This record gives sequence, structure tokens and C-alpha cells, in this order.
Amino acid sequence: MLPTLSSTRHPDTRTRTARRAGPAVLGLAGGLGAAVPVTGAMAALGRVGDWPFGTFGALVVVTAGLLLAAPPMLLAFRAVRRRRHRDLRPVLVPVLLANTAATLLLALLLPFRWGALSCLLYCLPALCVGRGVLLRSRAAVLGALCGLLAVYALAWPVREMQQHVAAREWLKANGIPSRALAQVVVLPGTAQDPYRWDGKRLTAMFTVPVGGSAAWVGAETVTPGRADPCGPLLTGEGDAVGEVTPPCAADGPGLWFRGTEQEPVGYVLQRDGVTVALTGGMTPAGSAGRAAALHRAALRREITAAHPATDAELWSRGRSGPSTAAARLLL
Repeated sequence: MLPTLSSTRHPDTRTRTARRAGPAVLGLAGGLGAAVPVTGAMAALGRVGDWPFGTFGALVVVTAGLLLAAPPMLLAFRAVRRRRHRDLRPVLVPVLLANTAATLLLALLLPFRWGALSCLLYCLPALCVGRGVLLRSRAAVLGALCGLLAVYALAWPVREMQQHVAAREWLKANGIPSRALAQVVVLPGTAQDPYRWDGKRLTAMFTVPVGGSAAWVGAETVTPGRADPCGPLLTGEGDAVGEVTPPCAADGPGLWFRGTEQEPVGYVLQRDGVTVALTGGMTPAGSAGRAAALHRAALRREITAAHPATDAELWSRGRSGPSTAAARLLL
């Protein structure tokens, strides 16, 4: 009589599969558990936009995240105990802290983006920690450390690649014909809003924090070609924007001053096939005449230092979500 084929796997195969699943289960639970506290820590460091509750609120999120991470980790520990007959509950706190620290370091080196590559890389620190904790042998711990070092070593080249992909995606998604339009101008003491393109000109508003919100204090516009340097200028005033047409005077090759000696409004620069206009900024302290002179000098200095945005600068100034298959894979 011929033996019948069984669909069930050999007990040794099931045991090996269960043992291999242990690090994966711990890694998945640890990665998910680290997400909230790492977000809070990044907010406390100023790496995640504006945090409405300040540093204290961010620390509360870190603590709450660690508490929320405990139940899934305990479930993972229970599964490991059932399969490996090893109780890992005594190391719950060190594992949570190790996962959070490892993931936070990766977040500092490589900002997270919602793409397949980012999701994969962000799972690796917790997988390395989970394997080292579960196996506890010298070889396993050394392998976990080497794995973490490899992940961190990859962070720099991956970040450069992702920044290039993100910049290309942003230009394509917004229909911007040339990177030369994304002129970087820095107004000291202010933060720049993301660029906006309306099909005719690129706009960036500059803000300062006021209470729990932000107020506009300046504006930059970039227009293709040689626009009228003495035409209307965009301005930001608190929670509103407007247009003004102050006096216009040449102040160097391709450079025009807009305003008066007592009230400088901005500058217009024509260079590299674009027209850049800058208004506003923070008025220096001092007497009226000296403050106006310092303000004018600062505006002139900043607009003459304008330059096309690099990949890293577009990463923060013109962020957009993945819109193509390549971006969804590589970001």
C-alpha cells in the first residue's frame, strides 16, 4: 500500500518556523511601539513641524507612547514564551527603551517618508534589537549591533537619494518648469512656508510665532523671465497678504530697491532668467533712521544671496507626498 502525502508540515519544520518568527514578532511589536514616543521626541527637538504644547507636551507624548507600547510588547513576549519557553517580561522596559533609542537615532539621520523604503528601514532597528534580546548569545548580540551599524551607515546615501527623488517629484507634481524658480532666500528670525506655484509665479511666505499661531512678516515671489521690477509687490502682514507699489530705484546691476529711506519695503533682483522680489522681514531695534538703514542693508544682503534650492532645501521647503510608483517605492 502506497503511503499517502500529508499536507501538514513536519514537526521540526513547524518548530523552526516558530523560532524564526520570534524575532520578527518582537521586531514588529517594537517598531510599532517606538513610533509614538519617537514622534514625540522628534517634536521636542523641533523636527516635526510646530508642536502646539511645547517641550512638555512632547515629553507627555513620549511617555504615553511608551505606555501604549507595553501591551503589544507583552503580547509578543507571551507568544515568545509559548514557543520558546522563555519569559521576557523582566526585560520589557529595557527593550522598549532600546527600540525607541535605536529608532530615534535613525529618525535623526533619515527623516521618515511614507514610502516602501522608509517603512522597511524603520522596521530594521527593532528587528535587530528583538533578535539580540531573544537569542541573547554573544554572536546574536554582536550580529544585532552590526545590523544596527549597517542600517545607520545606509541612512546617509539613502537620505541623499530620497531628497533627490522628493525634489524631482515636487517639481513634477507642481508643474514647475525649472528649478531656477525655487530661489532660496533666508530672512533671519523667520520661518519659510512651503513654496506655492500658481502657474505664473512661485511664492513663499515668511512667518514668526505669535502666541499659539504664526504671523506673516515677509514674502518672496519668483517669476520666470524679466518681469517689471517696479510693479506691485506681494507683502505679508499678520494674517493677511496684500500688494503695494512703493517707489522704485536702481541699486546695482539687475537690482532695484523698493521703498524709501525711512520705510524700506523690499528689493527686486533679475538674474539667471528669473525675477525675484523680496519684501518684509524683521525690523532691527534702534532709532528709526538707523533701524531703517539696517533693515534695507539686510534685505539687500539676503536677496543678493538668493540661489536655486538644493535637493536638501527643497526637502523642507517644498514637501509633497509620493505621486508616482517610483516615489512610493523609494521615499
